[in-house]
Amino acid sequence: MSNVKVVGIGGWAVSNNPEDILRTYSLGSCIALILHHPKTKTMGLAHVVLPDPFCHDGKKHGEGYYATTAVPFLLKEVRAATGRYSADSSRIMAKLVGGAAIIKIKNPFHIGERILIAIQQALHRLHIPVVKQDTGGDVPRTVSLYIESGDVLVKSPGTQERPL
Repeated sequence: MSNVKVVGIGGWAVSNNPEDILRTYSLGSCIALILHHPKTKTMGLAHVVLPDPFCHDGKKHGEGYYATTAVPFLLKEVRAATGRYSADSSRIMAKLVGGAAIIKIKNPFHIGERILIAIQQALHRLHIPVVKQDTGGDVPRTVSLYIESGDVLVKSPGTQERPL
């Protein structure tokens, strides 16, 4: 029996329980940062809202909220969950989903692109490859991570769920 763990805006979750499904809904300009250690079947998901704390709205947010904090934090959590393989982060890979331009206005300040760039830079510094991504466009996405198979499925309004 599957156990769906919903990751809210700015939230995160890590699992290596084969019965778990990690899911985040309605990614508009936000980005789902997915870290996967295939050997241990450990997956982590963060729903990243802003590129960095300098884009602050005055409220206190958790580690998954900003790209600059979400990447190292989620990496630390995935490593911790992998147990004896924790030092072997060379096997960890990233997948990215979201970063759409939902609001259709002429604006050079595309927050989705800024979040994407911040995540890519942080992953590059940590030598974590981005192996797949579904970013940009103008439609929201829902993402589901199936821990047992390692599959990542993406759904947009009016479409069937599809593999990333």
